[in-house]
Amino acid sequence: MADQYHSPKERIMNTPGLTIIIPTLRAERTLQAALDSVLCQEFRDFEVLIMDSVSGDNTLAIARANAQRDERIRVFSEPDKGVYDAMNKGIEKARGRWILFLGSDDRLHDEKVLQTFFSAPGCGDFDMVYGNVVSPSYKGVYDGKFSFEKLLRRNLPHQAIFYKKDLFGSIGSFAIHYKGYADWDLNIRCFKDNRVRVEYIDLVVAYFGADGISSRHDTPFLREVMIPEKLRMLNLAGIHSLRSVKAYDEWWRLLRNAAIRDPTALKGYAGGEKIPVPITRMVAWQQKIPPRWLRAGLFSKFTMFVNYIRNLLTASL
Repeated sequence: MADQYHSPKERIMNTPGLTIIIPTLRAERTLQAALDSVLCQEFRDFEVLIMDSVSGDNTLAIARANAQRDERIRVFSEPDKGVYDAMNKGIEKARGRWILFLGSDDRLHDEKVLQTFFSAPGCGDFDMVYGNVVSPSYKGVYDGKFSFEKLLRRNLPHQAIFYKKDLFGSIGSFAIHYKGYADWDLNIRCFKDNRVRVEYIDLVVAYFGADGISSRHDTPFLREVMIPEKLRMLNLAGIHSLRSVKAYDEWWRLLRNAAIRDPTALKGYAGGEKIPVPITRMVAWQQKIPPRWLRAGLFSKFTMFVNYIRNLLTASL
C-alpha cells in the first residue's frame, strides 16, 4: 500500500503553479541537497512529490522530516517498476499546472530559477518549455536550442524541461519498458506531434547528477524508436548525408549499440522505411565481428572507417 506522509497541518493547494516530482531509491546522501535547492526558491507556488521506491536506508526519514517542516511536500513510498514508473505515478498525483522532474542527485541551479521561468513572457502559451543544465558529465552548459534532428543525436534532459500537466493526457506518459531512455522517447513524441507547442528559454534550470540511468544503452528504445526515426530522416536528407564520417560513425555506433546482427532483423525495426545500401552493409560487417571486439573503441572505429571507404569506392555514398 502507498505510504503518504505529510504534516497534519497541510493545507490543500487546489492548483499550485508547479509540481516538482523527485523519484528516490536509497538517496540518503543526496536528497537533502535536492530539496534545499527547491525550498529556497523565491517562487513559492509549488508542491513537491517524493516518489520513493521503498528505500531501505534513511531516505524516507529525510523525506518525512522535510514534509513535517514544509506542508508543500508530499511523500509516497511503494514498490514500482523503475524510475519512470515512479515518475508516472507522480504525474497521476500531481496537482500543479506544470510538472518538473528532478533526480534525487540533481539540484535547481539557483534560487531564482522558478521565478525566472514563471515570469518569462509567453511561456504559458506553450506545452513544453525547456532550458539548459550543467553537469560533471558535460563541459559547460548543455545544450541550447534543439531541433528534431538534434534530438535524434542526443537527448534533452528532463531536468531542464517544464511540462504542462495536461500534455500527458494527449501525448501519453513514460513508456516504462524503456528502462534507460523513456524520457528521450517522450521528448521525441513531443517534438514530432504538431499539437505540442514547444519553446526554448535561455535559462540554466538544474545541476544534473553525474550518475543518471540514461548513461546506459537502452536496446529496445534504440531498435523501436531511434532506428525508424533516423531512417526516416536519412531518407528525407538523402544518402549523400552519410558522406560525412561523423554521420557515418553515428549510424555505425547506433547499429552496434542496438545489437542488430543481421539485415533481416534490421528490416523488422525499420518501420517500413527504406534501408539504404550502406546501412545494410554496416550490419553485414558487424555480423561478422565478435561483439566483444565490436565494443572495443579503437577496433570499432577502425572497422567503421574501412567500411566507410569501401562504400565510397563502390559509389554507394
